Amino acid sequence: MTVEIAIVFAVIALALYLFASEKLPLDVTALLILITLMVIPLVGHSPWLIERGIDLRAAFPTVSEGLSGLSSTATVTVLAMFILSAGIQRSGLVNLLGKKLFPLVGTSELRMMLVVALLVGLISGFINNTAAVAVAIPLVLDMCKRLKMHASRLLIPVSFFGMLGGTLTLIGTSTNILASAILKDRPEFGREIDMFEFTHLGLIVLGVGLVYFLTVGRWLLPKKDRIKLHDEDARQFVVELRIPDDSELIGKTLEESDFASRAHVEIVKLVRENTSHIKQAQVKPIKRLDIIQVRAQMRQVVDLIKSNDVDVLFDTGQLRKARSDGQLVRALVRDRQRFSGRKVREAGFWKRDQARLIGLETEQVTERYLGDEKLHVGEVVLLQCSNTSLAKLRRQTDVILLEEHEDSFDNQKMIWAGSIVTAVVLSAALTPLPIVVTALIGIIAMVLSGCINKHDIYSGVSWDVIFLLAGVIPLGIAMTKSGGAEWLGGLLAVFASGWHPIWVLMALYAVTTLLTEMVSNNASVVILVPVAIALGESLGIDIFPMVLAVMFAASTSFLSPIGYQTNTMIYGTGLYRFTDFAKVGAPLNVLLMIVTSLGLYAFWIA
Repeated sequence: MTVEIAIVFAVIALALYLFASEKLPLDVTALLILITLMVIPLVGHSPWLIERGIDLRAAFPTVSEGLSGLSSTATVTVLAMFILSAGIQRSGLVNLLGKKLFPLVGTSELRMMLVVALLVGLISGFINNTAAVAVAIPLVLDMCKRLKMHASRLLIPVSFFGMLGGTLTLIGTSTNILASAILKDRPEFGREIDMFEFTHLGLIVLGVGLVYFLTVGRWLLPKKDRIKLHDEDARQFVVELRIPDDSELIGKTLEESDFASRAHVEIVKLVRENTSHIKQAQVKPIKRLDIIQVRAQMRQVVDLIKSNDVDVLFDTGQLRKARSDGQLVRALVRDRQRFSGRKVREAGFWKRDQARLIGLETEQVTERYLGDEKLHVGEVVLLQCSNTSLAKLRRQTDVILLEEHEDSFDNQKMIWAGSIVTAVVLSAALTPLPIVVTALIGIIAMVLSGCINKHDIYSGVSWDVIFLLAGVIPLGIAMTKSGGAEWLGGLLAVFASGWHPIWVLMALYAVTTLLTEMVSNNASVVILVPVAIALGESLGIDIFPMVLAVMFAASTSFLSPIGYQTNTMIYGTGLYRFTDFAKVGAPLNVLLMIVTSLGLYAFWIA
């Protein structure tokens, strides 16, 4: 191993640590990697190193190469697909399809699995799978409530089918687009992957996933329904109450006034200025402007808002009183860039959505004030809003409304949005135009047809993913220029020498799966695709199926709720335990490792 390769692997080790630990946001980590890769050859270029045969400039990206991730066809294509997916979501087309399909369910859980596979799995092949899952969650919850099915048994399949659907086409997930861009720049392959070049294998993978959930997977899903959809009002929220000047509680203790019993709430803590009282919350005399933190059901929150003895606060920390004429709705937080790690008071619900954040559905509050609690993807918040702001929220991609509502979508926009995305896909598949060009044309068509507006173009993009791509693409360049990928591929080839290609594919699939659980799927693709190419060349195996093994494995992160954003989204909604994902996902990962490897061998090697 040369010094150059050692430095590249040191940067990769640092990147893996930061990605896995999440000490920094993923996009910030990616930009830090980008800067590091560009700075090393500039500050490390010295005559002393050159005399010893160490040329860091030749092993690391130049400034232009380091910034190439921002202009990469992969980055631009993923950005464009986010916007097109937002247009589909806002048009209500997926909601309409769900409403048409779900009546076929009857009262059968097996049929529900089939409908979920058709709705989420197939749609995820053509729009961003996160958007498909986001739309499907409230639809599935609504059907479970109507048919008295167990929602905890169906949300994991919703997430998993979203990921499996991403293996159907080139645009199914950002990892496919990224791998295609890497292959195009390699002289061994020299072209982009065609739109439907691996769809036949993707259909097999999706079919195997469906059979799994219709048989073995059903027995591994939670036996009991942890979501009490049939008594929706029984769900509890942590809410903050302020004591107004004319409250009858002033001078009394909560115990003396029997406040908890009368209001049917659970006292969490009493906050007075900068001091919190938990054990003594009920025995301290109440003073003006005290904050009482309680856990309450939705119907009790409505009563508290109307009470003269307390003021229900919204956007806590700002000490603003909730109105009595708003509608309460539950909403799932899904946008990592906007919410993850941000304090409740900084979430901007009122400023951006004209919605008041009243409460948080959480088991434990770690901060003194609810406003200082940090939000995470998958958490559920209680919002109060008018009918006008509620209509706007229904079309937001940042949050998912979990209450039952009537559809109020424009049929004309559904037709336009569906037609535009269909035209984008078919044009890329049937004409010489690359997908990045057809997707950008599709965005213009979405704007001109009124399916999206200027705000939607920006809000519909997961910018953390875009900057992640921009930051990790130079890492792949460094792996190639330094010879690190070739060195690691040769090292693995020594161990795999004499192995049957199927065993090589399985090993590559397993390594990618484990790495993807620790870091992002895009990072694992950037690191391992060059290694897969080098390994294939060393062993005399076609590099295309080797790269496909990495792509498919990176798209199936089933082992934990943090492996993929769709898992994180349903983690809190389904009240799952961390181990539920491994229990259901590990056998499926092993099964798909075998099926995918056999398929790759049969279709491209044998």
